[in-house]
Amino acid sequence: MKRKICFGLIFALCLFILSRVSTQSQEVLVNINKIYVQTGELKVKIVLETDASLPLLKTYYSKESPQTIVTEWDKIKAIKEPSFSPEESPLIQSLNVERMNENQLRFLLNLKEQVPYRVLSDEKSTTIELIKIQRSLGKYPIDPETEKSLQEKGKVKTKLNKVDFSEKEDKIDVIIKTSNRPVPNVFAMANPLRLVVDLLETSYGSPTSSYTVNKMGVKSVRIGQFQVANPMISRLVFDLTHPKFYEMKYEKSDLVISFFKDAYPEAAPEINALPLEEVIAEIEAAKPKEEEAKKEELPPTKKEPVAEEVTAKPVPQVLPADQFKPKTIVEVEEKYTGEIVSLKMKDADLRDVVTYLGEFAGLNVIFDPEVSGRVTCDLVDVPWDQALDIILKVNRLGRALEGNVLRIASMGALAREQEQRRQLERSREMAGPIEVKTVTLSYSKARDVQSLLTPKLSQRGSIIIDERTNTLIISDVRERLDLVESLLTVVDTPTPQVSIEARIVEATSKFARQLGVQWGFRGIMDPFYGNQTSLRFPQDITVDGAIIPKGTVTKGIGGPLGGYAINLPAPAFNSAIGLTMGNVLDTFRLDMALTALESSGEGRIISCPKVTTQNNMQAEIIQGRQIPIQTVANFTVTTRFQNAALELRATPQITAEGTIIMTIEIRNNAPDFANLVNGIPPITTQSARTTVMVRDGGTTVIGGIYRTEDSLTREKVPFLHKIPILGALFKNSSRTRENRELLIFITPRIIKF
Repeated sequence: MKRKICFGLIFALCLFILSRVSTQSQEVLVNINKIYVQTGELKVKIVLETDASLPLLKTYYSKESPQTIVTEWDKIKAIKEPSFSPEESPLIQSLNVERMNENQLRFLLNLKEQVPYRVLSDEKSTTIELIKIQRSLGKYPIDPETEKSLQEKGKVKTKLNKVDFSEKEDKIDVIIKTSNRPVPNVFAMANPLRLVVDLLETSYGSPTSSYTVNKMGVKSVRIGQFQVANPMISRLVFDLTHPKFYEMKYEKSDLVISFFKDAYPEAAPEINALPLEEVIAEIEAAKPKEEEAKKEELPPTKKEPVAEEVTAKPVPQVLPADQFKPKTIVEVEEKYTGEIVSLKMKDADLRDVVTYLGEFAGLNVIFDPEVSGRVTCDLVDVPWDQALDIILKVNRLGRALEGNVLRIASMGALAREQEQRRQLERSREMAGPIEVKTVTLSYSKARDVQSLLTPKLSQRGSIIIDERTNTLIISDVRERLDLVESLLTVVDTPTPQVSIEARIVEATSKFARQLGVQWGFRGIMDPFYGNQTSLRFPQDITVDGAIIPKGTVTKGIGGPLGGYAINLPAPAFNSAIGLTMGNVLDTFRLDMALTALESSGEGRIISCPKVTTQNNMQAEIIQGRQIPIQTVANFTVTTRFQNAALELRATPQITAEGTIIMTIEIRNNAPDFANLVNGIPPITTQSARTTVMVRDGGTTVIGGIYRTEDSLTREKVPFLHKIPILGALFKNSSRTRENRELLIFITPRIIKF
């Protein structure tokens, strides 16, 4: 009994210790010590170096921002700034962080395009691995880490035995059963989207197999032997509906590839993403509080979540991405999208080669009886469907695919069958029932659309329009109605609008300076004044430089003597000063006057017409007056009106890049009432006509005129004006300088609805 009690106490103590250890381990917080990026030919890795395993709560592509991978992490204590610039990465645009609660963060990894990805984690690091989508393949690509693993494996060959599928509520597992651990090489291909997993130095003895899945974003899985040497490759191809999260791990010798249900949150989270450095600063600021709580040995109080200020950069509004993308209504040209294959044959039987390609593609093959031929080729890295077409073309054969059965026949037989099908199609159109459909247009005029759709109708089809309700009444067979409906989805779409603002800036600057001088004198020697000469002749002398002949108008200002000998005043003046000097008897007199003018002025006129119009539609706006002009012909008076106004005419065209091409005509005409001709003012014209391309919201100068007038006028007394210093008394000067500047600015803006 005592032994049982002792054993029970020991067992309870062990449970208590284990629970304490478990509780402490759950409370361990992780430091993210470093974040950096590794870029390779096939993958881009975002590596988070940690001091413990970092728990991943959830990951998914955001619904609101489809190119953003959201990863939610738990137990984060601190985080360091990344040692990389997102702009330098070929895939990454930005990395922002959002705090979920005290120890949980949400990373927002904004990419330049959606790609498949997975998350790898161990005790020292966590890696987000982005699989770059290859548009074309030249030399077979092998990731450096994969090549290293292949060298470590050595010459050991792996056999792929079979593939199993395990489906659960939230994921589907593809279990690849092999003889030993294979070395996978993973890459992605476009058009259509495929995730390719090549098992290196692995053989697959069975024929090419294909499995339909249509779950968890996986349409189908194809398995086959891709290459038999250098290295031996067994290939698995996963046809995906969209890039998504996946996992790849080993279970003993088997390789398990898992695809998950898109883990969107039930309610879209509020994105209050902050730049990483701000989150780091916030975590650092919280450290002293945590340390204080530890010193006092009190449990840290739980913080209430605080709404953080949104500091993400504003995203510029653009037109919908598919606004200008070409839309294929009826596809005619065949595109080669098959898996890459290499063929080297000499005098091989045609049927054997086609059968091999059919097995490679997972298709059944049937030949018409007359099909025969030999094949000699050396094809490297060619899509299998292109290789098949080339081989058939050389042997004047054709192919037809019905479901998963590939039929090979002569081109003549296929042409006859195609002609018979066309005749049958025409017979069906002529004999089939006519359906009537009404379509009310929202953005287009019914009469304009009628001319576009009429050529697409059959011989029995017709379109009637009701202009009152803007409705099309279409009658035709079902097949043609479907085509017309597809066309209407492209034609009847809202036309974007453009607001065009013009600014016409006129600036003037004037300066004038005018200087002039007037002076005269009179001297008298006469017995009357007692200052006669000592000669008998001449005994009296009068010298007069101030006599103005009768009828002559004095320029400038009048002098005390009635005029001046040197009469060179300023042409226009607003300042004058006069000086008169004489003796007591007034027998000698000197009169002088200085006139001057200096003026300057600046002016600016800004005209700003603005108009809004639809894409590819001309807009016009006019503001001003009209001048009536009368003409007389055959005793008939005719009056016409000439615009003397500010006019703007513009036709915008929005491009696929979001820029705007504009044909612009601007006139800024003004009447000159200071210079009337027969009572009619002449019109001063300023105009520009051009075609330019401007980005949305940008401003460009479409025209400018700069005019400078500089004149210097002098009036002089011959010879005397050349006397040094005193020459200034024998001339006047007038200097005028005028600058005129005209600039025309245009700013277009696409109106967002």
